[in-house]
Amino acid sequence: MLAPAGLNRTSPASSHDVGARIVALGGGTGLPAVLRGLLYAGSATHHTPDVTGIVTVMDDGGSSGRLRAALGVLPMGDARNCLAALSPNASAIGDVLHHRMRCAGLDDEHPIGNLLLAALSGVHGNMMDAIRSLGAMMGTSGRVLPATLSDVHLRGEFNDGTEVRGESAITARRARLDRVRLSAPARPLPEAIEAVINADLVVVGPGSLYTSLIPTLLVDGMAATLSAITAPRVYVANLMTQPGETDEFSLADHLAALRYHTKCDLFDYVLVNRRPFGAAALAAYAKDGAYPVVHDGRRPWNFRTRIVTASIGVTTPSGVIRHDPIALGYALSALARRAHARTPAAVQPPHMCPAPRAAHAAV
Repeated sequence: MLAPAGLNRTSPASSHDVGARIVALGGGTGLPAVLRGLLYAGSATHHTPDVTGIVTVMDDGGSSGRLRAALGVLPMGDARNCLAALSPNASAIGDVLHHRMRCAGLDDEHPIGNLLLAALSGVHGNMMDAIRSLGAMMGTSGRVLPATLSDVHLRGEFNDGTEVRGESAITARRARLDRVRLSAPARPLPEAIEAVINADLVVVGPGSLYTSLIPTLLVDGMAATLSAITAPRVYVANLMTQPGETDEFSLADHLAALRYHTKCDLFDYVLVNRRPFGAAALAAYAKDGAYPVVHDGRRPWNFRTRIVTASIGVTTPSGVIRHDPIALGYALSALARRAHARTPAAVQPPHMCPAPRAAHAAV
């Protein structure tokens, strides 16, 4: 589907008053790391970017899923995490928003941030205005937008022909996925499409391939808009495979799955970690069936796509392997500054890429 009509790219802000306009798509813990890193890198280099996070809203597990079922609101956990990342004091605000408490009439405990967004959704009538309202209260540096306001769920189709409904059911099955799709068409949030069109740089990932990244790109018009813009588009590769979702996937397999679902070659750059991890951490992950995502030398179908390596992975003192927000922010900011220095071109007509070739069999 083509991008909604009537949205034209606006003129870039002067480099003297604002940095590059950067849009990041995804969810989970990856998107907050990107947002937090971009703000940190911008403040350190005095080129603070205009940051927008576009979050997935298909979650049906955990607190978000329970509140969704009980109150009829869109899942808000990913939006909460992004608001915390964009707050002036991310750690302090995050402690408050992530603190769990029990409420009468609701099962189990819920993060305060989820409850606030659920309450504000009731006040304003939709999740978009709830996020905007809480962000204003917190003084966030940037925007958080839901990819859609449509109430849709994920459906997963597995290689054995089984089909399940819901993100939590997909990951719980721990079997090889063939594809995921939305339970119904999802109308994109106009502000989200407009943000992508006006971006100087668009970032996708890191994050759960089938339950965070691909669902966001399956929203009507999102992939078509991303394929049409001339601003650089970066895919941040995951550090480790995800048991039950991307078992034994290489980097090429991740890119093949993205292409298979969107029918487009979307990325100009693929950012890959080059820092090795310690044997003890890797052994602990291997026990759970998770292994490093490696670049096995296979090229993306779009041969213009550049593989860029940087030391963006880190092992925490507790042995958790994750993206280093600061290093990630610097790497992405370098690409953004390069793009922002150029005169932006007009948006090209959206196009659909050729159907995936037989290489999809590896996905």
